[in-house]
Amino acid sequence: MTMLAIDWGFAGLITAVGIGVTFVLLIVLIWVINLQSELISKTFSSRKKEATKPAVTTDMHPTPHEQAAIAMAMHLYFDAHDEEPHIITIQEVERRYSPWSSKIYNVRNGVIK
Repeated sequence: MTMLAIDWGFAGLITAVGIGVTFVLLIVLIWVINLQSELISKTFSSRKKEATKPAVTTDMHPTPHEQAAIAMAMHLYFDAHDEEPHIITIQEVERRYSPWSSKIYNVRNGVIK
């Protein structure tokens, strides 16, 4: 009986190269994600310094807190639901005859010899 002729040295080399490439790509991916997080944190920190101005209230433009309070009040006032009775009504419907559900009209209407 003949065993399969497998070049175990070549198979090991292919396996090692595959595992190596996988780990190198994972390390590169981690490096790219860390670089992106640093860039994003620098961008938001510069925007945060600009956005630290206090909100100014005028007669025409309410602050965001006042806008949120007005929106919540309108939601609570206009979103009232009707009271409905808690009665369940079940109507029994008589089943109509349908030839699709009849067993006399099946696909094989007898045995073919």
